[in-house]
Amino acid sequence: MPNPTILCVAYGGGHVNACLPAAMALNARGWDVHFLALTTAYDCVIRAGAIGAGLRVWQARDLIGPADDNILFHGTRIAGSAGANAAVSREESAAYHGFGYHDLAETHGDQQAEALFAKGGRAAFEHRILAARIIEKTAPDCVLTTNSPRAEKAVIDRAQRDGIPAAVLNDTLASVSNWWLHDPHYADRIMVINSAVKDVLVASGHVPAKIAVTGNPALEPMARLRDQRVSNPRNPFARKTALYVSQPLTGADGDHRAQCIAALRKIATARPEWEVRVRLHPNDDQNADWVNPPFRCFRGLTLAEELSQTDAVITHGSTVGIEAALAGIPVVLQMGSRSARECRFDEYGIAMVSPSLSDLEPAIERALAIGLGAKALPDAQSPNPSFAPSFAMPRNALGNVVAEIEAMTARESYAA
Repeated sequence: MPNPTILCVAYGGGHVNACLPAAMALNARGWDVHFLALTTAYDCVIRAGAIGAGLRVWQARDLIGPADDNILFHGTRIAGSAGANAAVSREESAAYHGFGYHDLAETHGDQQAEALFAKGGRAAFEHRILAARIIEKTAPDCVLTTNSPRAEKAVIDRAQRDGIPAAVLNDTLASVSNWWLHDPHYADRIMVINSAVKDVLVASGHVPAKIAVTGNPALEPMARLRDQRVSNPRNPFARKTALYVSQPLTGADGDHRAQCIAALRKIATARPEWEVRVRLHPNDDQNADWVNPPFRCFRGLTLAEELSQTDAVITHGSTVGIEAALAGIPVVLQMGSRSARECRFDEYGIAMVSPSLSDLEPAIERALAIGLGAKALPDAQSPNPSFAPSFAMPRNALGNVVAEIEAMTARESYAA
């Protein structure tokens, strides 16, 4: 029997970090693995040694044919206006943008395509042509993506149209902004981090058996950190550490962020028994002048290292809040920004809510008072009194994901 073939497709960041381990594991089990590494994902895939391991790694540029001068012309023309990224070559940027723009022009006409791109930029792309080409080139028995829109969604849509089993590895939550995930007909299997996320998708109309609770391989370090915190708990008499997770916010939300930082500065000054640390976002100014005493900032720590020294996390809705919760660390969600309103951390049992900045100090105090496995103190303004410690992920996420993929295609093992 020939080896089964899988096409994996992922953008960069948390998406490729979730998908790539599964691709590498399936490759080790005898699958022929094709990986379409979109935009910044390519650098991550190459650094992970995927080609040397035997994966066939694709970029958009590899799908350009001899008759695609028009695609490259428009791609080169518009790529510069969309902003450059050092991790993406000019050739790849031109191909990616060219496919996206050509798809718009084919569907809506040139004039409307210009208007759609001017309004939405890359977010306007649907990438149906790119999806059709990669599936035609690879002829997969199964496809695997994460929950991203554009090219990832297009591959799922095309695979379903062609009768190819289509699996989605949802990296964190089932956000309402990811509206396609809530379509009961989307994908043949959706893998999620825990039962709380499954419940949200089932409530959207998905058949329960279609939603598999596997965990996310990229988040397994957080599950291990949770175990470490149980076996080797932090000293209850030591100075408590609250970690503020910074993230870029703009407009009115940027003003709110500045007010939150000012409030935290006052709290840190008034509560010397607490150490208030700051973790900067990669897109933050790494030399920001507001990061000074009484705040402390330890640059260069991995997230796992930072969280291992943390008793509570404060966030506006960063995914670090999810990771902290998976590690069993109480999380405070500071309301007042669009990010906080849309993340729904409180509804998932990830965080307790600080409704306003005047509530932030008592919220931090409650979070610091909670040990692993405990419940939040009563909070009339939080609809779910149970938070971080109850938000967990299954062990062996990678093995769970691989098992689901193999079950989808009715194959058990393809070890050499």
